Amino acid sequence: MKKVLIAYYPSGETPKVAEKMAELFSKKGIEVSKKQIELEKPLEPAAQLKEEKSLQLKDGIESLAEYGLVVIGTPVFLFSPVPAVSLFIRNLPDCEGKKFVLFSTSIGLSGTTIKRMQSLLSMKGGKVIDCESFSSIFEFDSKKFLEVEKFFARFVAKE
Repeated sequence: MKKVLIAYYPSGETPKVAEKMAELFSKKGIEVSKKQIELEKPLEPAAQLKEEKSLQLKDGIESLAEYGLVVIGTPVFLFSPVPAVSLFIRNLPDCEGKKFVLFSTSIGLSGTTIKRMQSLLSMKGGKVIDCESFSSIFEFDSKKFLEVEKFFARFVAKE
């Protein structure tokens, strides 16, 4: 079945990790669709938090039926997923029994980011098969991307 890689990444290391994963899928000959989480009205994470109840996604996903695996990535904001990602997960359809892989990127501690995403997905019947937080106070380098490659190999083997 097809895979989908979904991430929120206006800037930072999250787009680099998402692109690396897309490259790894491609090298393995695995078809992957890439989708970006976007808000109707682009806002910085702090503003998203203030307006969380009125946030609207630009595009959602109408169905996950065609995907065997859903990979979701987020930057960390205040030890949590960016509000746009939480909203996206809450609006996901067809999660019952679906396999998910989660990742986060941060310049410090990731806090409860992954646990919060797991909780939202489990309430919708999703099954998280693997997760990882990537953290660095510096721009990601080849050593950090080796961690991404190991994570990729680990979750692909589980699937």
